[in-house]
Amino acid sequence: MASQSTVMQFRMDTELKHEAEKLFRDLGTSFAEALRIFARQCVLTRSMPIAIAMPRHESASGAFAQYADPDKRKLEGNAFAKAMEAKYANAR
Repeated sequence: MASQSTVMQFRMDTELKHEAEKLFRDLGTSFAEALRIFARQCVLTRSMPIAIAMPRHESASGAFAQYADPDKRKLEGNAFAKAMEAKYANAR
């Protein structure tokens, strides 16, 4: 394991958060540990270890639409690009 750690923040529906916290407690772990497990499995398998099926009538761009919160997506728009710009702004 890496010796350093980082703090991450993200937005999530409050009710979903509470339901997930209860589930993870029932499974004997914490929400944070469940996210670390998920991230580790993604890295190990080089994929997302969950099955999300796209109905035949939807386009590929709409595959995750039923899970997405449009308000949160607006807040997070271009977050990665903005982070990279900030990271490398001093490198010039």
